[in-house]
Amino acid sequence: MLCAILLCTAFAQTAQAKKYRVRQQKTYMMGTAISFTDSVIYITDMQVVDSVTIQRKTHFLMDRQAYSLQLQRYLEAQKKGSHFTTAVCFGQKKKNMERRYLAIYKRYSKRNDLHISLVDQSQFRFHAEEYTEPETVETEQKALKTKKKKKK
Repeated sequence: MLCAILLCTAFAQTAQAKKYRVRQQKTYMMGTAISFTDSVIYITDMQVVDSVTIQRKTHFLMDRQAYSLQLQRYLEAQKKGSHFTTAVCFGQKKKNMERRYLAIYKRYSKRNDLHISLVDQSQFRFHAEEYTEPETVETEQKALKTKKKKKK
């Protein structure tokens, strides 16, 4: 009985560890930025970024907020104090990213109240962020329990 319990807990821990497994790979990426106080939307060129961390199971970009922040910091430095809302699109296939790029460009070019400004690769390039794997849920729960015990 004890062996069965140990096997079940070991299996649960390995399943939890597999959840966060990631891989490094080449990814196509582009970004958009808009300021609600300005009538210009900025669209970067589609770029190839090496060594980007992708989650294996969901194929999703890890630390994606850091890539949006790269674009936001660049534009705020160039435009002196404007507050931008940025978004990053990514994909492993070039053809799919080209379709996304054209769809975004067409969407904003139809609007007469916005001006599109293209940000060339010579002006701005995304660089790969260093990924640190998060702690497992169990260790976070243990830390919370010890904090509660110390407060009592």
